[in-house]
Amino acid sequence: MSYRFVKVTSYYKEYLKDYYRRNPNIVRKTYAEQMQHIMSEGFGWADFFATHLRNLGVDAYEIIATALPLQQAWAREQGIKASGKDIVIAQLKALQPDVVFLQDSFRFNGAWVTHLREQVPSIKQVIGWCAAPCTDENLQQFKVFDYILTCHPGYYQEFTERGLRMHRMNHAIESSLLPKISCSHPSKDIDCIFMGSLATGEGFHSTRIKMLEKLVESNIKLNIYGAWLNSNLVKYLLKQGAYVAAKPLKAVGLSNLAKELLGWKAVIGENPHTFGPRYSKVLNSVLQPPLYGIDMLKVLSCAKVGLNFHIDASGRYAGNIRLYEVTGVGSCLLTDWKENLHELFEIDTEVVTYKSADECLEKAKWLLEHPKEREAIAKAGQARTLRDHTYEKRALQLDSIIHKGFKNL
Repeated sequence: MSYRFVKVTSYYKEYLKDYYRRNPNIVRKTYAEQMQHIMSEGFGWADFFATHLRNLGVDAYEIIATALPLQQAWAREQGIKASGKDIVIAQLKALQPDVVFLQDSFRFNGAWVTHLREQVPSIKQVIGWCAAPCTDENLQQFKVFDYILTCHPGYYQEFTERGLRMHRMNHAIESSLLPKISCSHPSKDIDCIFMGSLATGEGFHSTRIKMLEKLVESNIKLNIYGAWLNSNLVKYLLKQGAYVAAKPLKAVGLSNLAKELLGWKAVIGENPHTFGPRYSKVLNSVLQPPLYGIDMLKVLSCAKVGLNFHIDASGRYAGNIRLYEVTGVGSCLLTDWKENLHELFEIDTEVVTYKSADECLEKAKWLLEHPKEREAIAKAGQARTLRDHTYEKRALQLDSIIHKGFKNL
């Protein structure tokens, strides 16, 4: 059967700020023109699921809830006076989907989903996504979903045991981007590269930061493009005050009020005391601003070795998106060993692993000193990713999951 599908997502605030800085006149364009332009940058999952689902005969759409100029353009063209989540409700009313995939399940869950179903009775399935640390309160709010997708085996097991309906679906790379991201330097002029966030809170990236510091101190040539913390003291103190103010409101059951008054991050417990500027001088000296989408993939493709460190909360399991991005663009992946990694790649043939900072340094040096072996691993890793880990493959999987969901109605 055919169905109408809408994915609702939130883009990083940092990316959107950078996007509108680089494209100040885009806000004058129509909603359709703005959507087409921002999707052309290939940020995150972009509209890859919608594109491949359409190829399967699905009537598929994408909504970027946090791209405010884009959302305001839609509301203006429809003659609707609304903002924030109310625009999303209006868009879904207009589209009348059968299936809604809420990629940002931390922002859209609980009572909002219940309200959505009341407002848009055409909806038969609401899908959630979770691949990050969450609280007991988050899990309670997730119960409104018909099922949740995750790339993390540990979350799959834990959430299933907590009574949530789950499906596994890994990250991927969009193969149609490859002609746009080929490195302009065939010899690959970057030795080692790391791209990713550097948050110091519990469960986040403390291990990653320590390892990067050790690698930099070893004098290995390492390019780091990271979404690091804003060290502006005024902003830091404001966040600290918001966190402190939110605690008594949450304690008496007023989390929603805390969210509205003080911001979402204060509500989920992001204590600024654990997120202050704590990087070493050596790491601060080499950090470069983050790159996104196609720009990020272009630079990744110029690296001989792409480093990957999973978030601390990932525990024993591999699954982050960088696995597929590094291999997909044809660079050699050096990643932290995880017990399920062999299910995704053939270790030492398609990717290389390490279990400590010393081993990471040792293997990075070996790969740089052995170009023939490194290039063979990179080529095999790319072939595996383009065979098994593309959004085209994931869309087929998602379509199958959705059809099973209809059968269970």
